[in-house]
Amino acid sequence: MNHHSGEKRNFIIMIGLVAITFVLIMISIQVGAVRISWQDIGKAFTHRGDPDLTYIILYYRLPRIVLAIFVGSGLAVSGLIAQAILRNPLAAPDTLGISAGAALGAVCTVLLLPTDLQSTWLTSLTAFVGGAIGALSVYLLSYRNGVDPVRLALVGIAVSACGSTLVQLLITQSSANTNTVLLWLNGSLWGRNWEQVVQLAPIIIVIVPIVWILAKSLDIFGLSEESSKGLGLRIEWMRAILLLLTVVLASGSVAVVGMVGFVGLVSPHIARRLVSGGHRYFVPVAALVGAIMMLLADVIGRVLAPPLEFPVGLVTSVIGAPYFLFLLWREYRSKNRTG
Repeated sequence: MNHHSGEKRNFIIMIGLVAITFVLIMISIQVGAVRISWQDIGKAFTHRGDPDLTYIILYYRLPRIVLAIFVGSGLAVSGLIAQAILRNPLAAPDTLGISAGAALGAVCTVLLLPTDLQSTWLTSLTAFVGGAIGALSVYLLSYRNGVDPVRLALVGIAVSACGSTLVQLLITQSSANTNTVLLWLNGSLWGRNWEQVVQLAPIIIVIVPIVWILAKSLDIFGLSEESSKGLGLRIEWMRAILLLLTVVLASGSVAVVGMVGFVGLVSPHIARRLVSGGHRYFVPVAALVGAIMMLLADVIGRVLAPPLEFPVGLVTSVIGAPYFLFLLWREYRSKNRTG
C-alpha cells in the first residue's frame, strides 16, 4: 500500500467512525426509561416540543452523551500514551492503577471533607494526586531490571483491587446510597449533568490536541532507546511529560464518572489495527473508538432492562475483560518463546 492510498484509507476510516459516533448520539437521545420519538427530538431543539421531554433531552441525555464522548476519548488517549511510552501493550489507566487511585482520591474528598470545602475542581485535583500515586506505586512495585509487561499488568491489577476495596470501605462507612457505590466502583453516567461536562471539557479539549502535536515523539518511543536518543529525543524528560498527560486525562475522566475499565486498554489496539501512519492517526482514531465504546456501552446499559440502568463500567468490562485476558495470554506466550 503506497503512502497516498494509506492516507486515503485512514481518512475514510475516520469519517466512518465519526458517522458511527453520530448514529450512536442520535440513538442515545432517543432510548432510555422514557422513549422519545424523532419528531419530539426535532421539536425539542426548536423549542416547540413538550417541556418535560425537552428538559429530559437538554438537561439529562445531552450532558451524559457529551460526557461519554469526553470520557471515552480521554481514557483511550491516556491508554495510547501509556502503551507507547512504556512499550507495553497491557498498559492502560486501569492496569497502571491510575483509575483506582484517582477514584480513591476523589472519594476521599467527597466523603471526608465538609460540604462547604468541597468543589468540582478540588475533586479533580485530589483525583489527579491519587492517580499519580497509583501509577507510581505500580511502576515501582513492578520494576525489576526493567518493566516486564505481564508483571506490570499483574501488579496493576493488585493495586487497582486494593484501591477499589478502599473506595468500597469508605463508601460503606459513610452509609452512601447504592447509586454512589455504583458510580465510583463501576463507572456510571447516571445523573451526570452539565456541571461535570464543564469540569472535564478543558482537560480533554486542551490535552488531546497537545498529545496529537507530540505524535512524532510517541512514534520515536517505538524505536530502541539508542535510536530514540540518536534522533535527539530527550527520553526521560519527554516520558515524564507524557506520563503526566496520561495521569491528567485518566484522573479527570474518573473524577466525573468513576472507574470505567478497559476503554483505555482496548481502544488503542483497535486504533492501531484500523489505521496506519503513526500516532498522528492513532490519536484521533483511538479517541473516536473510545467515544464509540462509551456511547455504545451506555446505550446497552439503558436498553437491556429499562427503567433499570446498568453502569457503563460493567458493560465495558464485559466487552474488554476477554480481550485483556487474550493480551495477557499472548504476552505470556511471547515471553516463553523468547525465554
